[in-house]
Amino acid sequence: MYYNYYERSPKKNWLNMLDLKKVLICALLLIAVILLKKIDTPFTNLALSKIDYYVFKYTYDFKNLADTLKELPQVAESVPVFKQTASKSLVLPVSGDITSVFGKRIHPVLKVERMHNGIDIAQKEGTPVKAVLDGVVASVGEDPELGRFIKLNHDGGLATVYAHLKDVYVKQNEIVKQSFIIGTVGKSGLADSPHLHFEILKNDVPQDPEKWLNIP
Repeated sequence: MYYNYYERSPKKNWLNMLDLKKVLICALLLIAVILLKKIDTPFTNLALSKIDYYVFKYTYDFKNLADTLKELPQVAESVPVFKQTASKSLVLPVSGDITSVFGKRIHPVLKVERMHNGIDIAQKEGTPVKAVLDGVVASVGEDPELGRFIKLNHDGGLATVYAHLKDVYVKQNEIVKQSFIIGTVGKSGLADSPHLHFEILKNDVPQDPEKWLNIP
């Protein structure tokens, strides 16, 4: 009698351990889902899709699930994340005080209310202007309002515009690296004093540069 009891006991304990393991994995998955849903990045979206597949669509195999979860950190290294921005942080195009922010304003020269699609950074005429990210020169020109300007295209549907320049040092289709000096601050176009007008566009939609730049 006692012999039979001890013969069956290890099997029973093993089954209990397996059930406990399943409960722990489910609890960890629940915590992971709650945390991942608060973070919207390509990596977290990938992780959530993996969890959704195994929880709702896959015939349960806990070994495969554990192996898949182990692979996620390795996959994350290969997923480009923009604001890690476009895999790099944006550098300041020029230092200085912001004299006009993104949004509607009274134009300082035209004296009418208009949308201001960027920010104005005051600086001395001739101060070097830097590319905020690696990119390609999409266009170089002169506009009645923006004066001499440069537009750069970057990865991820991002573009940047640098206007009211005095000097332009790049040409169309030229490849530039982050922090490369592309021109100098000026007051060309409709500008009442030397400053850089700087814009950021995401998929051709103007963005508030202050939300993208680390401005001290």
